[in-house]
Amino acid sequence: MIKVMLIYPPGEIYQRGEDRCQINVEASVSNALRACNDLGYIASGLKKFDCSIFLKDYPAEKKTFVDLKQDISSFLPDVVFISITNGSIYNDLKIVKEIKDLKNDVVIILKGALFFNPDKDLFDELDLINVDYLIGGEAEFIVPDLIKYHFTDKNQIKNIQGISYKEDNKWYTNDLTDFADDLDSIPFPDRSLMNNKLYINPATNRPLATISTSRGCPSSCIYCVSPVISGKKVRFRDINCIFEEIKECVKKYNITDFFFKSDTFTIKKDWVIELCNLIINSELKGKINWAANSRVNTIDEEMLLKMKQAGCSIIALGLESGSNDSLKKMKKGTTVEQNETAVKLIKKAGMKIFGFYLIGFPWETEEHLRQTKEFIFKADTDFIELSIAVPFKGSELYSMVFDKLNCGEKVLGKDSFKYVTLGTDYISNEELEKFRKDLILKYHLRPSYIFKKIFSKNLTPSLFFNYVKYGLRMIRNLF
Repeated sequence: MIKVMLIYPPGEIYQRGEDRCQINVEASVSNALRACNDLGYIASGLKKFDCSIFLKDYPAEKKTFVDLKQDISSFLPDVVFISITNGSIYNDLKIVKEIKDLKNDVVIILKGALFFNPDKDLFDELDLINVDYLIGGEAEFIVPDLIKYHFTDKNQIKNIQGISYKEDNKWYTNDLTDFADDLDSIPFPDRSLMNNKLYINPATNRPLATISTSRGCPSSCIYCVSPVISGKKVRFRDINCIFEEIKECVKKYNITDFFFKSDTFTIKKDWVIELCNLIINSELKGKINWAANSRVNTIDEEMLLKMKQAGCSIIALGLESGSNDSLKKMKKGTTVEQNETAVKLIKKAGMKIFGFYLIGFPWETEEHLRQTKEFIFKADTDFIELSIAVPFKGSELYSMVFDKLNCGEKVLGKDSFKYVTLGTDYISNEELEKFRKDLILKYHLRPSYIFKKIFSKNLTPSLFFNYVKYGLRMIRNLF
């Protein structure tokens, strides 16, 4: 029997299953930790083989390397699979070395957007001597076969797309050229191995399950790696399959709060309405609460009303900027006017809004920041996140920043709430950080904002406690 350990390693809390953003959750303003679905998918996929599975999210459990060491000594894994992020990579590699020191013959597999069709420079920048395989593709389709062939027929590994492997201490990459269309063939993530109580909806203080609904994005935003790592073709799950997964969560795990994960949930109106109608006309109506994301130009009043009836309570919008010039240059494909319309429509439908914004693009001046600040306060969404744009490898912004600034500042090990570039052509990184801190404080400390939260008709003691907890986290991070 092959023993496989699937982990988020000890260290800072990152959204390791969110390959397109990979944010540092603890350093954010109001982002909540999401479930380790990527590990759960792989666990389900390995069930068809003779494997014993150990799964743990060490950062969420607030566990240290001492705990990991004890688990390795007890479980004695043949394979350790680690989900990594851009910001955590150096710490993750330290953990890998310590794991190898404990059990030298263990096979190490790292998965993350960083390893999607990597260029030679990446192998030079990172110390991968203790790593056996890198996965940049959709790991749930890859890992079961990779583990099987590693122990039965290594010659077959050369035919697995989306991986990098070593042969005679030299790295070779099998580029991912074809994305799997049949998302419904993936078994539901094995939530019996996941500590579901760790992942809480801050708006209800109840467990929150992540449900993958579609993959792929046809947009061309210069800062995003989604079109690269998920493809430009949108691949939808069958609504009946999604519905069955929701029912499993409700009946088997008593989870009624959900995040519907997709690159753009609302990208196909008929599909959204069909899924909503399925929920509305079922025993789940009025019993589940969910959130989803959207572009500002893919929603209308009819769709929003259906989503509300089906249990949607909050929509995350990538508003990004209050400057049409910035929106155009970042190839967002939207305008400030569309931002305004979307915010009004969602508020009218009676749902909350989580507004996401980005600053720090090479062309931005103080005027761009002023326009963004003005829009943030005008939109007055229920929650906001203001990030400094990270030039992830694989994105158009990566090439733009390093070609334009001609600097050697590396982005590996950096995230959107820490030092990431040399600033813009006109604004220093220190000034960007100060702008972010001042705006976030001013936004959340407004009497009107505090009053609205305290006197909300839905406020409960547990929700009030959550607001206090997130407020203290925000102040701690900013200072």
